[in-house]
Amino acid sequence: MIPLSIAPDLMEEAVLLAERRTDRDVARAFRRERDRIYDVRDPESRDAQFRALNLRWFARFGLQARVEAAVNEHAGFTGRLCGGRIVRAIARAEEGADLIDPASRAHVRAGPLLVLRLRPESLLDQDTLQAFLRHELMHVADMLDPAFGYERTLPPSDGGPSADNMLRDRYRVVWDATIDGRLARAGFGSAATRDTRLHEFTAAFAMLGEDGPSAFEIWWDADRPTHGAMVAFATFATGPAHAGAGRCPVCRFPAASLDDRVSRIVPPVVAAIREENPSWRIEQGLCSQCLDLYEARYGTTSDLVCHR
Repeated sequence: MIPLSIAPDLMEEAVLLAERRTDRDVARAFRRERDRIYDVRDPESRDAQFRALNLRWFARFGLQARVEAAVNEHAGFTGRLCGGRIVRAIARAEEGADLIDPASRAHVRAGPLLVLRLRPESLLDQDTLQAFLRHELMHVADMLDPAFGYERTLPPSDGGPSADNMLRDRYRVVWDATIDGRLARAGFGSAATRDTRLHEFTAAFAMLGEDGPSAFEIWWDADRPTHGAMVAFATFATGPAHAGAGRCPVCRFPAASLDDRVSRIVPPVVAAIREENPSWRIEQGLCSQCLDLYEARYGTTSDLVCHR
C-alpha cells in the first residue's frame, strides 16, 4: 500500500461536510467532541486537538478507507512510489494527479511522490471518486512506465503561444482517449464516456474530417501508447490524405479550410491575435480552433445584422 498523508485543511472540510450527511446521533457525538476543544486555552494545544479530532473522524466517516482503496487499486505501480500526498483543490478544474521528482528536492526519497489535488466534496461520493482516480492514476502509471517515455515538456512549435496551447490540448485529448479505452477494456467506463471522448477528439482534430472517427478508434484501442507517438500525432495529425491541406496562418497546423466567421470577429479579438502574431492580417483568416480559442478569451463573434 502507498502511505498517504492528507492536508489538514482538506481533512477538516471533508469531515465537516460528512457530518452534515451522517446520522443525527453520530453528528451530535462529533459536535460534543469538537465543542469541548474550544475550551482549551493554549492555542497550540487547541490546534493539535482539532487536528487529532479531524484525523479520528476522517477515519470514522470512512473517508480514509475510501481514498486508500481508490489509490491502492493501482497495484501495478505502487512499488515505484515512495508515498502520496492529498491536498485541497479549490475548483474542479484543479483536481488531478501528478508526480514530484525526488531529485528536485533537498531530501532523498526512495521514489517519486504522488500528489493528488481533490476538493473536499469529491471525497464524499465513493463511486465518483473511484472513477475519477482510476482515470487520473492511469496518467501516473503511464508517467512511471519507461516504455511510455513520458516527458513533462512538449516540444515548442513554430507557431507561437497559440500553437503551443493547441498542441497541449490535442495531446491531452489523445492521452485521455487511450486511458479511457484501456479502462473500458478492463471493465470500467461506459458508452457515455466513449461518446464524450469521441466528441472531444473530432472537435480537436477537425482537420481530419470524416477520417476523425477512424483515427479515434486507433487511439481508443491502443494498448501500449507512447508519449512520442501521441506528440507526433497531435503535431502532424493529417496523414497522407491531408498532406496537401493548407495551414492556419496563426497556429500553423494543417487545416482543410479556414473559418468563415473570421470577417465578423470583434476588435478585441483582432487585437489579441495581432499582439501574439504581429504579421497576421484578418484577410489571411484562421482556423476554427484558433478562432474558438481567442473568442473564449477575448470576446465573441458578432451575429448582429444591421438592416437599413
